Amino acid sequence: MRESVLKKVPRVLKEKLDGTKKYVAAVSGGADSVALAEGLWQAGFTFAVCHVEHGIRGRESLEDAEFVEAFCRERDIPFYCKTVRAVELSEREKLSLEDAARRLRYEALLRCADEIRADFILTAHQKDDQAETFLLRLLRGSGTRGLGAIRFQRDRILRPLLSLTGKELRDYCSGRGIAWREDRTNQDLTYARNRVRNVLVPLLKENFSPSVTDILCRTAEHLRTDSLYLEKLAEKELRNRILPVSSGQKGALDTAGWEKIPEALRFRMLRLFWQNAGGEQELSSLNLHDLELLIEKRRSGKKILLPGSWQALHSYDKLLIFPSEYLDTLKKDGWFYEIPWDQIPRESGSGNAKKAVVPFPDGRMAELCIRRGKPSYKYRYQMIYPLAPLQRMGGALTFRYRKPEDQIFPLKGTGHKTLKKYLIECRVPVETRNRLVVLAIGSEILWIPGIANAGWDPDGYADDRSRDWLFINIME
Repeated sequence: MRESVLKKVPRVLKEKLDGTKKYVAAVSGGADSVALAEGLWQAGFTFAVCHVEHGIRGRESLEDAEFVEAFCRERDIPFYCKTVRAVELSEREKLSLEDAARRLRYEALLRCADEIRADFILTAHQKDDQAETFLLRLLRGSGTRGLGAIRFQRDRILRPLLSLTGKELRDYCSGRGIAWREDRTNQDLTYARNRVRNVLVPLLKENFSPSVTDILCRTAEHLRTDSLYLEKLAEKELRNRILPVSSGQKGALDTAGWEKIPEALRFRMLRLFWQNAGGEQELSSLNLHDLELLIEKRRSGKKILLPGSWQALHSYDKLLIFPSEYLDTLKKDGWFYEIPWDQIPRESGSGNAKKAVVPFPDGRMAELCIRRGKPSYKYRYQMIYPLAPLQRMGGALTFRYRKPEDQIFPLKGTGHKTLKKYLIECRVPVETRNRLVVLAIGSEILWIPGIANAGWDPDGYADDRSRDWLFINIME
């Protein structure tokens, strides 16, 4: 016997949701979201309703809020209304009105969930939305990630109605004797989704298959399965290529041998790297293409702009992503870059281990690692130092600008002297001294990249191949 929709909606919610959790249901007043709220109430879940008023449809929009509030009051459901200004955001950031409204809506829902300490946010996305989203993304040229099905969970957002159609949800409301609000903009063919819903889907049903919604949803599910597998491969490859850095950066991406990475993983890796770095806006296909071009051309020191006033810097097979204000902090007089010992990787015998990466204010970068046995090195542009005495000197290395109290024991010198005196002897111009990057522990200068290395007590180190050494390479 066929299950009635009056029983099906609460059953689906009980199967998908945890009755011990607290929820915020996003309710616009339309049939889908009203069915969600009614089903949650009938099933006995602990939840509140949040209505987001976008400031788009004037009095009609305010009436939607009043309708939802009355619905909640009749059932003693906690009600919250959040007002946002989608038009203002759209104009300010050059977004479509749909994208601006969507962004502000989710921000408001998350804010409401935090305020009432709810565990999750529930939205009323259903099977028709799934098919429409697939078609929209297909027309935009999305790959498997974009074409993959709308997921049941994304962070704190759950979509428990994806197995139900819009007709089933409308029938549920009618069966419960509940009215709903019709948004007049749903018929406005200016919006791409409305054209897909009201023109394209009916055309496909009439001329190709009446089951086109189910077909599209199955296809999206297949693509999501493939996409999730590729995402896992990309995450694994990315973990193997992240180079540790510190002082506000999440890591550098090792791009050596980039062309050997399967093409299906490259954009996924760049997108994940962007997210790990703290980028909030979504990278477009054009952004990802520009990043890959930056890597493939191997132009060291080249920078490109990314969304949200972020920048990407590529130098010597290393990619860094950072907000623009990060560069400003590098140029300040108080700039420094501290690296604890536990963040400096130990190099294996093959020489292929990760290296810590330090970006300098002048665009250069340094690679650091620990090697077993005394390494050969290029004076001035590479630095070596026995590890044990360094660790006794202090708990971390610091790259910074010079200070008045600094002193150095030059490797090719006769004893300690002030850094100022040494720079005069080296004929370093006065105008460049205050922007020289030095490596120090406290006031002891260990290295002036490009100018001089500090010395160490040679007893027990010069020929001892069993000891650990710090090795640093400067990349001009």
